Amino acid sequence: MALKTISLQERNHRLGEYLQFLDEKPLGIDIKFREFRSTLEKLISAKEELEDAWDSNPIPSFLLDPNLSILRCNYAATKFLNRTYQEITGDNFAHLFWKEEFCLEEARILSESKEILSLPVTHSKFSGSFQIMSKPLIRSQDMKRVLYILNLESIIVPTTYLTDTIIEVPIDKDQDRILLALESGKNAVWDFDLKEGKAYFSPQYAIMLGFDPKKFPNSFAHWETMVHWEDREQVRGLIQDYINGNIESHDLEIRMYTKSGRVIWVWSRGRVVMRSDGGTAERVIGTHVDITERKKAELRTEAVLHMNQKKALGAESEENMILLGIRYGLRLTESEWGMARIRKNGVIEKEYGLFSMKDNNKLLYFPIDESAPPPKAHQRLQLNFDLDDDTDFELTLANKKTGFESTDHKELQLLGSELCQVLNSKRTEILLRTSEWNLQSIVECSPNGILILNDERVIFCNRSAEIILDRKRGGILGENLSDIFGLVTGENPFDLVHNMVNEGKSVSSNQIERKVLLVNGRKKWLGFWAIEIIYNGAMCYLVYLNDLSRTKDAEVQLLQNEKLATIGQLAAGVAHEINNPMAFIQSNFDTLKRYHKRIAKVLAEMKNVMNEKSGSAEFSEIQRLWDKEEIDFVMEDVVDILNESTDGSERVVEIVKSIRNFAHEDKEDALTISNVNDIIKSSLNLIFNKIKYECEIVLNLEENLPLVACRPQEIGQVFINLLVNAGHAIEEKKAKGLFPEGLKEKPGKIEIASSFLESYFSNGLDAIEITFRDNGIGISEDVLSRIFDPFFTTKEIGEGTGLGLSISMDIINKHAGEINVESVRCQSTVFHIKLPVGKEKLP
Repeated sequence: MALKTISLQERNHRLGEYLQFLDEKPLGIDIKFREFRSTLEKLISAKEELEDAWDSNPIPSFLLDPNLSILRCNYAATKFLNRTYQEITGDNFAHLFWKEEFCLEEARILSESKEILSLPVTHSKFSGSFQIMSKPLIRSQDMKRVLYILNLESIIVPTTYLTDTIIEVPIDKDQDRILLALESGKNAVWDFDLKEGKAYFSPQYAIMLGFDPKKFPNSFAHWETMVHWEDREQVRGLIQDYINGNIESHDLEIRMYTKSGRVIWVWSRGRVVMRSDGGTAERVIGTHVDITERKKAELRTEAVLHMNQKKALGAESEENMILLGIRYGLRLTESEWGMARIRKNGVIEKEYGLFSMKDNNKLLYFPIDESAPPPKAHQRLQLNFDLDDDTDFELTLANKKTGFESTDHKELQLLGSELCQVLNSKRTEILLRTSEWNLQSIVECSPNGILILNDERVIFCNRSAEIILDRKRGGILGENLSDIFGLVTGENPFDLVHNMVNEGKSVSSNQIERKVLLVNGRKKWLGFWAIEIIYNGAMCYLVYLNDLSRTKDAEVQLLQNEKLATIGQLAAGVAHEINNPMAFIQSNFDTLKRYHKRIAKVLAEMKNVMNEKSGSAEFSEIQRLWDKEEIDFVMEDVVDILNESTDGSERVVEIVKSIRNFAHEDKEDALTISNVNDIIKSSLNLIFNKIKYECEIVLNLEENLPLVACRPQEIGQVFINLLVNAGHAIEEKKAKGLFPEGLKEKPGKIEIASSFLESYFSNGLDAIEITFRDNGIGISEDVLSRIFDPFFTTKEIGEGTGLGLSISMDIINKHAGEINVESVRCQSTVFHIKLPVGKEKLP
């Protein structure tokens, strides 16, 4: 007697009740045993029935763990794999079923699926057309899944829904005519019966997808698996819109899989031909046309337009342009990854790559890590292109699931050629921009001022022009040349440039020198050179400006130095000649003083005699003449005259000595052990006549200072420069009325001090400090940092060369000393000089 079959859920429920029943008293042991035995027999019978159902299932079935290892399979599975149950159990399903190069990707898709999965098989190790269906076991704690392999070619199509049946027994004559008309046009026709859930596909449709028309399943479920995974949701939504009555027809482009797994583009058009009384669509008929070639051409055109658009914007790097080209290559060929290499003389300079990955209903692209080894290539399509004479471009696509075809080679050839043109154009633009930038940098960094004139208006200037003309760029551009500066000669600056070009003076490369007057009132010597050029499509003048002020100052300084040298030689000769007569004069003054004493003694005795004999007529006449000629006053005044003359002659001798010392030619490394205080006094004697009317000189010289090894003439020149500058600062302050009112006639004051500094220098040497302090106009902060620069001066041209302090610093540095300055505007300026003591040889 056969056991009645019940559901597994019901059996589990009954078993639970029975176990509870056994625990209740006072039933006997026998009753419990009989009931328990009966239940176990039922469970065993149910298990055997399930196993029989599992084993007798004609569809290969598998139970898999999360790693896709086979836990068990049915008899159909062993026949399909042609292996025993023991050989299959524990093996990995992906490695058994798919080709080696695709098993990892297919295994990832299968293991990541959390819902029912149905997908066509394109890379199986077995011949035939298969569909995989898989479902995870929700109640399984270890995420097991069942998997079925459907052999689409062995599925028997019901004879009630074959092609002939639908054509011979049409539901409606008009619908039948539509179907016949579509088939007669060699279109791939489809006919969906939405009410019955059936489908019909014309022989041409099966051929389009690579199937034998006699073996193509007329199944909507099978057809849905042939829709590209990215378009599947769109198609499902379309069918739902038909069912809901939202649309009457459609016209769109989708992708389909062929039997071999190749992806084709189809143009899908359809319309409702039958509706129910309630308006629900019951039957839809349409066609699919293979438009793969057109879509690839469109995609290639899109790639070309996209790359050229990016190139035109100029913001994309070469790397991004190449990655964009690889991405389009992957889309055109449905490849897994792509690589591009740029080689120069056979050596790889740059390498870029992308790989694709499915994510839900999208395809994502990720860069290939340069540090990691390249992906494994099972199939490869590689083309080389020439970028220039020594540079080539290699484009590689790999791992297309169905293998590369001749059309893929053609598409990659066209895409690669266009990408190379874009890269060459991009590189040319970069070179042009680089050349333009380099030229602009050269122009901006040129020491010469550069102006471009359109008529008389300035349309370009460089940084040096701003500095030379002492004006910001905004105050130069757009202005007429004559409004920026004028010529001291009265000429128009533009006429000078125009005549220079017309007379061909620019061809000779000789510049014209002119003294100009700037807008701020300063005067400069400039050299002009001009030529006619084409700038922005218009004839313009290119004008070079060369600041000759330093050159002119140097020329003036050289001329002045020559004059000074000549004067120095003359002064030395004159001083030598003056020394002899001055010796006579000083000697005669001494003699006159002695004679004066003797005469004064005689005259004093005569005065006494005249006073004694004042009544005598003879002495009275002498007394009258004595008083008349003021002999007493004359004798006293002669003493003062002789003293003053003696002082004057001594001063003349001292001045002559100072002139001889200053004019004496220094010899290299010829040091003299000198007293700094004596050098200060000698310098002051030479310059005193120039500053004595405006300044009061205060000396605070420390006595008994150590002697210094130096060149006295050079140190004296430094002191004179500082005294002259102090005098000028005081004169400028007085001229501007900046001294307080009520001061005495000489408001200026120059203090000169000397002192000893023990172990001042880092090498332990002592120092003599000399300080020059004045209460003149002072030095502003922006000028203070530049006063020791050669040729820097705040005075007008001709009034100063800008070399005095620069030479002074050079002299002090050569003596291994220091010089620095402190200044407060309109209050005081102090120069500090430190000279080493005990250094007998300079560096």
